[in-house]
Amino acid sequence: MADDGTERGTAAGTRAAGRGSTPSAQAHRGTLDGLFSVMARHRGTAVAVQDEGRGITYGAAERYAAQLATALLRAEVQLGDPVLLHCTDHVQFLVAQLAVLKLGAVCVPVPRDADRAALERCAEVSGASLVLCGSALRARWELPALVLDDPAVWSRISRRRPEASLPHSGRTDAAHLLVEHADGTGHLVDHRAWMFSLADRTRRVGPPDRAVAVCGRPGAPEALSGAWWAFSAGVTLSSRPGGVPVAPRTTDHATTAVLRPADYATALDAAVPGAPTRLRTVLLVGEPCPGELVRRHLRMLPRTRLLAEFAPLDGAMPWAAVDHSADGVTTSSLAVVGREVSRVRITIRDAEGHPLEDGRTGAVWASGTALPFDRLRTRGRPEGDLPAPASLTKSPYLGRRNECGALEITGIDPASPGDPPH
Repeated sequence: MADDGTERGTAAGTRAAGRGSTPSAQAHRGTLDGLFSVMARHRGTAVAVQDEGRGITYGAAERYAAQLATALLRAEVQLGDPVLLHCTDHVQFLVAQLAVLKLGAVCVPVPRDADRAALERCAEVSGASLVLCGSALRARWELPALVLDDPAVWSRISRRRPEASLPHSGRTDAAHLLVEHADGTGHLVDHRAWMFSLADRTRRVGPPDRAVAVCGRPGAPEALSGAWWAFSAGVTLSSRPGGVPVAPRTTDHATTAVLRPADYATALDAAVPGAPTRLRTVLLVGEPCPGELVRRHLRMLPRTRLLAEFAPLDGAMPWAAVDHSADGVTTSSLAVVGREVSRVRITIRDAEGHPLEDGRTGAVWASGTALPFDRLRTRGRPEGDLPAPASLTKSPYLGRRNECGALEITGIDPASPGDPPH
């Protein structure tokens, strides 16, 4: 655990705490942890996460998270503090994430398979001084850490009565700091942006089926996106670390899959054309979906819906969305990513940042309340090239509006630093 004298005046904590309301018993309304609490009350015995033989119900996850949040509060984790989450499975990640959110602190997800450079980048961008991790990952950190699968730790935690003042979270508090590893930028996402994004997805797509399958490791943006969509509907998050199967066992429930285009291409490589499937919906998130991948899907799984969300920076918060099953695909560009999602505005701009008329190609920019509200850079890196908070955000892509008003991605912007996210 963190030492009592640990200084926590970090950039992430200062900016995040400044957006929140005064903690109160009602502050969880409109928050991710509040949403989960509602599901835990109504669907307490339902399985929230199933991961490689391990599972946890909504009710159990809520109870464990309240106990862990109480322990973190006693260790002086405060409103707006960034906390690194480096977990071995999705069950562990859920409990850790809920506990941090209940405190009004900021979750900094670290993918389980992150390399040394990625670990250092997450720590440096966030300024965090505490890690919640599994025992298998503890040796990778020099920071103070709480080992979540240590029986002795949970023995101490479980003896404490949950803190009555929890939750401390508010809808405009930062929920996550998502670190984009290509250029060392962290994106602060508040609860409100998550709620807008989830509501818009459900409106466009409908609620997910009885299970949402992900192949992303705990902490990966696509897994985070799929998890909260599942929890918003009270269904099960099913982890498929070996890849989402195109033809699941016939005993599986009807499944919605959330994954990146590259992972779906790998799944199709292993699929048998014409084989029966319980996969009803595939939602691709992150980078643009290539036209060839759309055509492969339509040939192999014509009865399975294929949707895509364009989330070019953090990989979780979409800018645009398209239903490929309904809209088809053109061959004139790298990818058609569709139209803006609710509360997001996309513009195409020239090298000087001036808006371009429809049909012309330029850099793809966006703004809106369903996007991250602020950006952080690794210490020592200049921030002058970053837009001001709450202003336009530049993607690493070039694009244009086609004749139907949809956004087409035509390539990579050579003026963007680093590589696009993968």
